[in-house]
Amino acid sequence: MTTFVGIDVGGTSVRVLAETPDGRGEPVTAPVAGSYDAFLTQVTGLCAGVARPAGVGVGLPGTSGESRPLFVPALPWLEGRPLRDDLEARLGAPVRLGLDGHLTLLAEAAEGAAKGVRSAVLLAVGTGIGGALLIDGRIWRGVHGSAGSWGWLPANVPDDSVHVSVHGPFEQAASGSSLRDGPALVAAARAGDERACAALDAYAARLARGVAAVASTIDPEIILIGGGLADAMDVLGPPLQRHVARFASPDGRRVPVRPTALGSRAGVVGALLIARTEEW
Repeated sequence: MTTFVGIDVGGTSVRVLAETPDGRGEPVTAPVAGSYDAFLTQVTGLCAGVARPAGVGVGLPGTSGESRPLFVPALPWLEGRPLRDDLEARLGAPVRLGLDGHLTLLAEAAEGAAKGVRSAVLLAVGTGIGGALLIDGRIWRGVHGSAGSWGWLPANVPDDSVHVSVHGPFEQAASGSSLRDGPALVAAARAGDERACAALDAYAARLARGVAAVASTIDPEIILIGGGLADAMDVLGPPLQRHVARFASPDGRRVPVRPTALGSRAGVVGALLIARTEEW
């Protein structure tokens, strides 16, 4: 029986999803290990119940070459390690590596909110800001594998901002981390609290500057907001679209901004997709 496996590695958790000709199982999630060797052992254990896979896809929160993670600020012990070769040796299957934002948009284009479009942009807004770009129905990965790093767009931040080599200006100004008490604020805004609505509106204005820049320069069919803020788009979406209309070009104002559809499953679904394709 042909089995494929997707592995979605985040800064705090790792998720594994298997697919056989009979269908997909449910993702298995665990806190991510704290060292390279422990991580290899962890992934091997999570895949222990899967028959020898025909292919494995791995999504990482940072850029990778064909065989090695290169820039993974959330898990620096992965950087430069021969992850593909080591996993292939342990799992007995070919392994492909990918940027988690790219795999999220790949999944959304195949099965989610970008299905049927030829061009789309994903802004994954959580503790940082990443994302991806779909052009002519394919993910554009860039020469170095980091296309869609929207967190590095220009933004107004102090010249002496810390961690500037790791966190870009737009990420510092408009990531979910910049929204204090985000979940409580969103809940209060849903309840009609005026102060919460005003704070969310101010945040939407900061986020909208980057969204407007992307809408105006790329002119995609749709922009998707993923990451932790996707679940807040019922209250964030209207002010965000309003501020995008303030800052975007005339055509950029016409680009719809929508939440992703697959939620937290998107990354592992995308990893599964690259496990069973020859074209990634």
